[in-house]
Amino acid sequence: MPRLRKTLTRALCGSAAICLAVPLFVLLAVSASFAQTSQNTQNVKDGHAVLEERRIRAYTYLGGDENIIRQTVQRITKQDGDAPGSWVYEWRTLGEYYEGRGDALAKRGPRRAALDAYVTSVAYYALAWFPRVTNADEAKAYDQQLRAYQKAGTLFDVPLEVVKVPFKDGVITTYLHKPVGVEKPPLVLYAGGVDQYKANHYRPVQDFLAKGLAVATFDLPGFGESRQWERDPKSDAHIAILEHYLKRGDIDTKRISLFGQSYGAGASLRAALRNDPRVTSVVAFCGALHLGEKNSLVPEAKVGDKLINGPLLVVNGTRDPGSPVADLMSTYQSAKVGDLWLLGLGEHCAVEYYPVVMPHVAAWLVEKFPK
Repeated sequence: MPRLRKTLTRALCGSAAICLAVPLFVLLAVSASFAQTSQNTQNVKDGHAVLEERRIRAYTYLGGDENIIRQTVQRITKQDGDAPGSWVYEWRTLGEYYEGRGDALAKRGPRRAALDAYVTSVAYYALAWFPRVTNADEAKAYDQQLRAYQKAGTLFDVPLEVVKVPFKDGVITTYLHKPVGVEKPPLVLYAGGVDQYKANHYRPVQDFLAKGLAVATFDLPGFGESRQWERDPKSDAHIAILEHYLKRGDIDTKRISLFGQSYGAGASLRAALRNDPRVTSVVAFCGALHLGEKNSLVPEAKVGDKLINGPLLVVNGTRDPGSPVADLMSTYQSAKVGDLWLLGLGEHCAVEYYPVVMPHVAAWLVEKFPK
């Protein structure tokens, strides 16, 4: 495994615009993708729970136990309701167990064991509302996930800060993670996809913190704790959050970046198209501009147009039908300063590469900051 990690590391490093990561890393037991889901939220069909293998491995990466996840899937026989055998109940019960375990450990220590228990509970609560919050039972599970994450946040090396950002007729709640020993760290605004909300990003956030970056995760309008609003086709939420954090005295306001995953990548690209000089770089992870297509984020533009002042990093697997390689290439080429990292045979988001690629993404952000 060390040799494998070195091979992939070499593939992801260097000044070349396109980096092709070798597919051998699929040996890791992590999800092949966090694919963007359809509007069908039915997780149970014909009396049997449906959870794809890539999902099982994905939520194992987030902190769950693979064997427990598989056993729980076998117990679920119905979608709706709040009783044994229902989707929400079975996952929420696991979340409550590990949250309670975290509570007990937090009282007597050690801190790390309590933190791990809370992180595990967060993963199971995330499964309870997966793929999105659509009813009262799922909303309750999501609220419990937020509660558990905030409990975990009190045990972070730098405690989590809940930052409320005014937006339209309410507030967008952001979770600010800060690195140890950095007085005024650069900031990354981190947006997930349609089924990955702000408490789902603990694992990759740790890689950003290790590079001295602060990270603010948030739910895009239309999802999670921001679902009271319609979806945001102009990425106004990004600008509202950016402007709010610019007013703080504990952030390096000259080095603020955007990171978006899946649907969040599209939102981050829309924000990048504004060419706001206050944004120093953008990462589009498993998202594209779809230039020349009917779902293009820039219908009036054509392939080859320079649309983003950059720097822009585009990252994805090579087997994502929603954002194929040609689409990824035209997206990174639309920036004046662009890079493209293709992750072997990975599918949408290629999560099996996260343990290695996320530290490199963080390093790329640091490299692109103005000196």
